[in-house]
Parts: sequence; C-alpha cells; structure tokens
Amino acid sequence: MKRGFFLLALLGCVTSFAADLDALRTLCPAGDSVRVQESLTVRGIVISDCRSENMELNPNLSYKKVDETFNQKTAYIQTKDGSCGVRLRFAAPEDNVLQRYDAVELELQGCTLLHEANPDRMTVLHLRSANIQGRTAGVAADVPLKERSIAALSDADVYTFVTIPDAEMVFKGGCFTDVYDNYGLYCPAIHDDPSTHKPYYTVSGRMDGWASLIRDGAGSTLYLLVNSLCPWRRDGNGVPQGVGPLSGIIVHTPMRRYGGDMGRYSIRPVDRKDIKMGRKKGPWKILTGWELDGTQGQQLEFELLGLQSGVWKNGKKGDRVVADVGKTTGFLWTDSDSFIHIGNDLNALDAAQKGTVGNGSVVFKGPTTGWFDFNEEGKAVGSRSVLIEFSTRKLKASELAFSFAWTNGEPNANTCWGFPAEWRVQCSIDGQPWMNLKETATGNEIFMLRSHPWYDTNVEGVGHRKTGYDCGFGMQQRSFRLPSEAIGHEKIFLRIVPATNRIFVLRGNPENESVCDRIITPDNQKARTFLSFGQIMVEYR
Repeated sequence: MKRGFFLLALLGCVTSFAADLDALRTLCPAGDSVRVQESLTVRGIVISDCRSENMELNPNLSYKKVDETFNQKTAYIQTKDGSCGVRLRFAAPEDNVLQRYDAVELELQGCTLLHEANPDRMTVLHLRSANIQGRTAGVAADVPLKERSIAALSDADVYTFVTIPDAEMVFKGGCFTDVYDNYGLYCPAIHDDPSTHKPYYTVSGRMDGWASLIRDGAGSTLYLLVNSLCPWRRDGNGVPQGVGPLSGIIVHTPMRRYGGDMGRYSIRPVDRKDIKMGRKKGPWKILTGWELDGTQGQQLEFELLGLQSGVWKNGKKGDRVVADVGKTTGFLWTDSDSFIHIGNDLNALDAAQKGTVGNGSVVFKGPTTGWFDFNEEGKAVGSRSVLIEFSTRKLKASELAFSFAWTNGEPNANTCWGFPAEWRVQCSIDGQPWMNLKETATGNEIFMLRSHPWYDTNVEGVGHRKTGYDCGFGMQQRSFRLPSEAIGHEKIFLRIVPATNRIFVLRGNPENESVCDRIITPDNQKARTFLSFGQIMVEYR
C-alpha cells in the first residue's frame, strides 16, 4: 500500500499525468488497492459492450437474489496492440456507455485501482460517466487479431480479446448452459412461450451463469462462460458441432456453484458471433461412451441381463451397462451399494421443460454410506467407485481423453444432500496400480461435486430447507487426459471415486456454505445419493 501511495503522491507534483494501461500496475502493488488522488489519464480500445449480457458473472446478494446490474457495470479496455487489458467497474449501469471498438480516454481521479494476483490482473473501480473524457466510435479492425492456444495463455492475456483457433465444444449435445432453467434469471427470449408471449413457468432468478468445456487443436481445455440473460445461450439451435475460431475476453472467474475453481483462465465471448466453430469435424472420435438422448425411452443394455426397459423402477444392481456409442464396447458399473437407473438430463435445446430431457442420464441411486468402506470403529477407510472398462489393444491413436457431465439429485431436496462432496478420477492399465488423473481445465486432482437445485421444502429428518448458495445450477463438465501408455492394452479401467470423506450437508441458514467438515460414519448419514451422468465418453485421436 505504501508504495502505491508514494507513486501517486509523485503524480500530484504535476497537473496531469497520462499513463499507458500497463503502467497502472506500477502504481499499485499486486494484492493491493489505492485511490487515485490526482489527475491520471489513460487511453484504450473498448473490447466489451455495454449492450452485452456476458461481460461478468452477476453475483448473489443472498441465497435467493442476484445482482443483475453487475454485468452492466463491467467493461474492458485494452491497448491498441492488445498486449495489456484492464477491467472497468462503473458505479452504476447508466454510467457505462462504452460500446465495442470505441477508442476511449478516461480520467481516473477519484477512482480506485485494484491489482489482484494469481493471475495478475488490474481493475479500475468506482468509475462514473464523468470519468469518460473522450469516446470515438471504432470498427472491428481496430482490435488486432491475437491468437493463442490454450496452453500459451498467460497473465498478460487476462482482460484482453483473444482468438483460440481450431476450438471445439467437448460436449456437443445440448446448449451453452445445460442447467435447470427455472432457477436462472428471467430472459423473455428464452422463457416466454412464442404462442402466448407469456412465461412457460415462474423463473426464480436465484442463480446466474454456467460453463461449458472447449478444447483447442492441442487437446487443452478451458471453460467458456455464458450468463443466464444471454438470449442465445438456449435458443433451440444447440452448440456448434465442429471446429473453428472462438474469440472472447480472457477472464478469471471462480464459480462457487460449479465447484469453485474454474481454472486460471476462462473465456467470455461478447456475443454469439464470436463463436465461429462451424461444421468442420474435429480430430477427436469417441472410442466408447454413454450418450443417452431420451429417444429410446427408459432403456439400458446390461452386460448380463441384456436390454432392460423401465429401469427407473427396476435398476439392476451389480450388472454392467454396455456403451451406446463408440468404436469399441465399454462397460459402466459401480462397486458401491447403488442401483443403476435412467433419469433426466439437463441439456434440452430450449427451456420449455425447464431444460430437462427425459431418459437422458444414467443414475447411480443408493445410500451415501455405500460409497465408503468403514473399519470397526466406524471410520471411513476406503471408497467405492463408478467404474469403466474398455480395450485399446487394436487402437491406432496417439492420445486419449475421458470426459463426463454430471450432477447429484433432482428438483427434490431429499435427493440433493448428503452425497460425497470431493472426488477424483483414476486410471489403471491391465490391473496395475491406480494413477490419479488431473483435470485438463484446472490441473486439479480433486474436484467438488455440486447438487441439482431443489425447491424450498421440508427435508426428511432435517426440517424446512431453502435452496442455498452451494447447490449447483446444472450439469458440471469435467475432462481428463489419459497417459499415453494406456494405448495398446487389453483392459483399461477408469474410476470416479470419492477423494475424501467430506459430505454435502444442509445447514439451517442457506447463506452458509453447505460443504463442511462433516466426516461420514455409518451412523451419521442416512441420505441417498442420486449421482447422474448426462454423458460419459472416452475419446481418441
């Protein structure tokens, strides 16, 4: 703090000071903030748009109310060469009149500089319309093409406009926000019935924003962030099926409802036109997977019992589900006490049915205690798993990837709590010791599972509970790279397994975090688990 004040005091020795955007970092140490006391002018090119609904995640003011103005108050400017960017946070939505490609001059006297670390990024706070000293309309050519692979992204790219060439959606079913839609923010273009011009249902407005995984030509991934008020996020057209350039502003946005860590970098397109992934097919092919789309009804093919109908009522415990897509046969099962069922997915192309697709997910339903092994003292000493087996013996490929979209529970609070909170993915080659895999988007070995949102209701044995901060919004997408030595073997095993004995609990105050240090024992947990997988796939190239 002292260094920042010293530098700003020096600025007071002159009547006016013009700084480059990158020079703002020298005026405020990383991890600190300072108020600009004297005249300070900066110039830049606007890469955001005050008319866009996708500039910033609108945060929760409480468990049931979202600040919908946060997005409108946020803008981004960068240098002419795109080497440095800064986020602007205006005091009120009406102060932000900056449109895409504007050349702008800002007077920062009275504003606050916020310099955050990990990643290194700069924000100017408390801007008013009076701080805009000059604004000239520009054109798209004023923003230089700045191409980056995901692996090449650095802190210098944060809050700048970047194009990722040869990008593709990892999950090509559904829309840009595979969520339970009546818990989002009300958007007439999405929620109104075209025939009546009235909402399909009441939209509660408790949550904003979701994320989808994208992958570049090198196989690296990051999250594409889209807000609930974007009219194109669920417009009936689905996500792009092919490969092409994806452009947007590089940001760092932890999302508590998604599990917290979204990786060091994510990308926010300004509008739908920034997503130019077309029909050109990408290099990745599905080796084996489960991609239920609802068209076959309540049917799963089991290894021993064959094709089974009505599996919601008659889940088959201990048998393995045969893959329904891919080049080779795969098997999916669990060694927990769960039965295998078929349930709803959240990847509808429109919001008419609250985003749900019937018969679109594989569900592992059973007691939470069934995911753990206990010793004589009742202490959890091991974990059970969701398991997958397939062969790569005849596969001609250089890389393998494992991805899945999942959540826990239904729109019923009795199925949305008590489940294991922290998980990991492991791989075994021909029965060799299990290896931990890291998420490609975050680099983490352990990741958090969030629940399906539920209606405020009475919970069995708990009492009335409201949908808290820590329920999710929809399907969370996870992806992992398999080791290269996994190619050319008779049996490859993958397992999704609880990483700790922490469980998701319901507190009396919905403002409190629901994941706590509750350690599971056979006696303290009677809840069921409804672990739902909208899609599971092993890919190769």
